[in-house]
Amino acid sequence: MTTERQFIRDLQAQFGTVPPVKIGIGDDGAVLDVSGDSEQVVVTDLLLDGVHFDLNVTSPFLAGRKAVAVNLSDLAAMGCRPTAAFVSLAIPRGRPQAATDFLCELYRGIQQMTDEFQFSLAGGDTNSWNGPFAINVCLTGVPFSRRPFLRSDAQPGDSVFVTGPLGGSLDGGRHLTFMPRLQISAWLARTVEVRAMLDLSDGLSIDLHRMMEASGTAAEIFTSRIPIHSDVSAEWSSDKRLTAALSDGEDFELLFSVSGAVAETLQAAANDNAIPLFQIGRVTTGSGVRLIDSSGNSQILDVTGWQHRF
Repeated sequence: MTTERQFIRDLQAQFGTVPPVKIGIGDDGAVLDVSGDSEQVVVTDLLLDGVHFDLNVTSPFLAGRKAVAVNLSDLAAMGCRPTAAFVSLAIPRGRPQAATDFLCELYRGIQQMTDEFQFSLAGGDTNSWNGPFAINVCLTGVPFSRRPFLRSDAQPGDSVFVTGPLGGSLDGGRHLTFMPRLQISAWLARTVEVRAMLDLSDGLSIDLHRMMEASGTAAEIFTSRIPIHSDVSAEWSSDKRLTAALSDGEDFELLFSVSGAVAETLQAAANDNAIPLFQIGRVTTGSGVRLIDSSGNSQILDVTGWQHRF
């Protein structure tokens, strides 16, 4: 058995990149050099009934919406606006709900996202089979500024931020209704030099480790600064609530680093513009991530969160 994280490492080692691909396996999206002064980003995600949603209790509308929204979150993490979507479906034969009704509602959820962010549904494929419902979405995008954001450019001395409170997304149903942080990504592109960024899909713990590993750096984060969502029960102990914020996943907030020299100015600008930003730590030399408690005690942050295993 292997984890998705290790499988991706193995693929990176096996497959190099050939022009026009500039950035391949290992980031939130691939970067293609489409002309002398233009880059295109491509992202894709496969969602399964019974894993990413449950159609016994989740409407086709919300399933379609989420399938596009998770890809929009990847584009936000790359500092890009969407340009086109390609949607492929595997539909179970003999659905209890009429196929036409199901598809109508599914694509209504997809259209909510294409209308909200002004891009086109440009193609895809549809098949039927004897397995569960599956939907794959591929989006193309272009950078808000001169280049895409990557997860591999964090530098020692950087400050680490997140764009919202974390934890409880699955229990509260927020993973189906979240709004991709494209507007915040665009604002950051206009306001500051973002060093590294990714979206928090699998949990702060594992995703911060991914960013530090890709950048060849380490990080320290402070327990008192990690914002915990109101979806996490207030009746739980502080340790259990912190664990939820670190590990629950499916928050789809942005995790990013900027030069420590501009962190205070950035936070002030965010406050002035009602942009939710939370400075949770700093990038250091070395490897791994350490958790600093309110007394200044430090411990290694284990890699926790969601990983597919196969």
